[in-house]
Amino acid sequence: MTRNNVVVHVVLFVGVLLLSSFSSVQADTFTQGSIPDFDCYRTAESIYQTLENLEATYQQLIELTTIGLSWEGQPIIGLKLTNHSIQVAKPRLVVISGLRGNSFAPAEIALLAAEELLASYNTVPDNAWLLDYVELHMVILANPDGRMKAEAQAQEGLEIAWQNNTHNTCSGNDIGVRLNLNFPFEWRPSDIGACDPAYPGVAGASEPETQAIITNLQALADQPEPILLLHLDSFGNEILSPFLFDPVAENPNASQLFTLAKKIAYNTDSVPYAQGGGDKPPVYGTLLDFAYGELGMPALVMNLGMSSYGGHSARCWYFNDYLKEQNKAALLRALKLAADPYRLANGPDVEITQLEYNTHAVIIAGSADDRTNWYGFAEAYSPIERVDYSVDLPLWDDRAAVYSIENLIPAEDADWISYFNLQLGFASLSPGKHRLFFQAWDTEDAELPSNPGPVTAIDILIPYRQFLPLLISQ
Repeated sequence: MTRNNVVVHVVLFVGVLLLSSFSSVQADTFTQGSIPDFDCYRTAESIYQTLENLEATYQQLIELTTIGLSWEGQPIIGLKLTNHSIQVAKPRLVVISGLRGNSFAPAEIALLAAEELLASYNTVPDNAWLLDYVELHMVILANPDGRMKAEAQAQEGLEIAWQNNTHNTCSGNDIGVRLNLNFPFEWRPSDIGACDPAYPGVAGASEPETQAIITNLQALADQPEPILLLHLDSFGNEILSPFLFDPVAENPNASQLFTLAKKIAYNTDSVPYAQGGGDKPPVYGTLLDFAYGELGMPALVMNLGMSSYGGHSARCWYFNDYLKEQNKAALLRALKLAADPYRLANGPDVEITQLEYNTHAVIIAGSADDRTNWYGFAEAYSPIERVDYSVDLPLWDDRAAVYSIENLIPAEDADWISYFNLQLGFASLSPGKHRLFFQAWDTEDAELPSNPGPVTAIDILIPYRQFLPLLISQ
């Protein structure tokens, strides 16, 4: 075990002790694995334990670090998910959740997505290549003190209203600081003062939780590889892009960010809005605007949940039936887009619809679609120009041989869709398992250049001559 890992384990252990001893009331709360009346959400203590278990189980794929401490001294844990044995430059997706104490669903979705990626590494080719060639950075509980307060309210049967951290400067009331209003870019003081329920702090970046996230993001922003940030928040079922402080502020990437939001929002209930949400009132000092406005990161905020189904603390039936699977899939889509968020969000998707074997070849059929897989369909689309593929090495690797599939067949009633059929003879590949990477390009038109879409991967198995062809089900 490395020295850094020893430090992480010690801090995690201390963090669990802090969580379990927060108060005598909360000690009873956190002996169970889930929040009272919310059995779909793990407690903060259980989340910490899960992270330790994941690190022990998937040592090659996950790294835990402490990026800072909360107001009460609890560790703020950062995760990095990637295959550490593959040492190449990798794009990054950064996911921040739990800034709001009672935002249970975003933190759970982030953790579930991480668990799914790790557990499926050896069985789902699309997830495997993402872990091989992309880095997923996560802060699941960015406000552990506030999360503890919200869980205590649930334990006591109270309204789960706590959103802030626990740094209280209001005389006579327990308020704290609203962390998502505490970032220094376009920060504004409260007109009410420290007793404002949404108190943004005495100054921008006044809070240790905010400082920890800023330091972490600045270190990532200083690296040359592409990066994309998603802030998972609660309440609204919407995806917003910068700038929240001024919906009409000059923004050269406003259209591209909106397209990116539509791509990530596909097949979810989250409505994407253009810059700042249009007619929404301005919001100052947000993580979203800081990441984009100060650090230059493409960034979106996903607000999950509805007021009628629990508000910031979504009820479990709603979480299980509507939020969980939709938004896990959205995170995986975002991970595919991290290499070039603005351009890949404009390109066509590839779907493999058939994988069969005959006596001498593997037959792969699929489609490329430049319009469907966006929320409300793509605003700009064109016919498919080509579908490329590579074997074993990803398409962007300089060592990869990249081939274009011949004889694309445009759909009769939808010129934005083309079908393809690829046949690979067993003699053309060595026996054993091979990974195929596919990527489609749309056609340049008067308004847009030709754009590539996100990569899709499948595994095939070339049999040894003495065996009959083997069938891999997908």
